[in-house]
Amino acid sequence: MSEELRSMSEELLASATHLGPVHLRVVDIAAALPVWVDAVGLAVLGDDGAAVELGVDGKALIVLHAGADAVLPPKARDLFHVAIHVTTRKELARVAARLKASGMRYSAQDHLISESLYVSDPSGNGLEICVDTPERYASREEAADGRVSLIATDGSAHSGLEPLDVAGLLRELGNSGHVEPMLAADAFIGHIHMRARSPEALMAFYLGMLGFRPHIQSRSFGLFDCGTDRRPHMVAFNIWARDELREPPPGAAGLDHFTVVVPSAEDLAAVARRLGNANLPSTQTDGALHLADSEGNRLRIVVAGD
Repeated sequence: MSEELRSMSEELLASATHLGPVHLRVVDIAAALPVWVDAVGLAVLGDDGAAVELGVDGKALIVLHAGADAVLPPKARDLFHVAIHVTTRKELARVAARLKASGMRYSAQDHLISESLYVSDPSGNGLEICVDTPERYASREEAADGRVSLIATDGSAHSGLEPLDVAGLLRELGNSGHVEPMLAADAFIGHIHMRARSPEALMAFYLGMLGFRPHIQSRSFGLFDCGTDRRPHMVAFNIWARDELREPPPGAAGLDHFTVVVPSAEDLAAVARRLGNANLPSTQTDGALHLADSEGNRLRIVVAGD
């Protein structure tokens, strides 16, 4: 980590900081629901015609907003994916079973530090469903040419991009053939990942202004992320599209805003103070701080319990 980033991270967010509901724009809510409800297993918690709130056990995770004029194109600067984390491998297997039964196109990867399933809704909003597997991970090595290897606890090296053995995952469910329709009540938003133009500028904002901790900061690898000491990979940006990256068309689907939940009003006030000292715009209404990062991604910071 550079001295500049280190100095900007002196005022850190509390380790209890976490992500709340992620709001997404879609072209057609009805067309999106088979992915979010039938395949992923979220429940409809509220529907006012213009927006549908989805979640588990009464807890909102995703809010879909109608009115987008166009699908989010591949390789557009905006949302790469939002990640819903489950807490057991068996629960990930249940999601895999629903995806398989739905006939929807999905992909699966073994990142060593996690196992992940990927699907997109008809508006191009990407979703990762994953389970963390930190017990398999020992260390990370980066070569001079920027190639990154993840070292497992048995000493083997991994790219972190190997295909996931879905058949092996499904064996977690035995042979009953039953497909559980709902996502587990302890599922949560674990991270959000965007495509970016200038990740260094974004990191200056998320570290220096908001107070996240730096994690991976590698232009050669193409990934920049940050989080807390409890969850280091919470907000991520990639530059993997390189020269093919393009701006989304006006009115496109994608990220409307995401939510950062801090543990106290003092934490919220500290972020507001840092933004004010840097003359960066924000508004505060009903106890929530509304702002946007250097590439226009909008977020809302709230106090837990409010």
